[in-house]
Amino acid sequence: MYFAGILGIDAELYEAAKIDGAKRWQMITNVTIPQLTPLIIILLIMSIGNMFRGDFGLHYFIPNNNGMTYATTDIIDTYIYRALSELGDVSMASAVGLYQSVVGLVLVVAANYTVRKINEENSLF
Repeated sequence: MYFAGILGIDAELYEAAKIDGAKRWQMITNVTIPQLTPLIIILLIMSIGNMFRGDFGLHYFIPNNNGMTYATTDIIDTYIYRALSELGDVSMASAVGLYQSVVGLVLVVAANYTVRKINEENSLF
């Protein structure tokens, strides 16, 4: 994503900086980073929403769904899967999944609100 963002920067900006006598580090700090700031902020906001999501495959298949390792390897995603498949507790799995999604939404809205207070142009909504 960042490489595509760098490729999207207009080459004339680098040429103008070079004509003005800017060195490589100055071009990075004065052209590249300011042009990538909206992309960096959007990706940061989106990744904050996934903070409570875990790597399901790592935490389910590597310990091989062994009950002895639940205390150390259990995450919200594996609990939801186990509640649906083994326990048949649809209401609890739905509640936990909804809670996880609501917390992610609140974190995204709070991060976007913070970004909007700092710079309104870089916020998502």
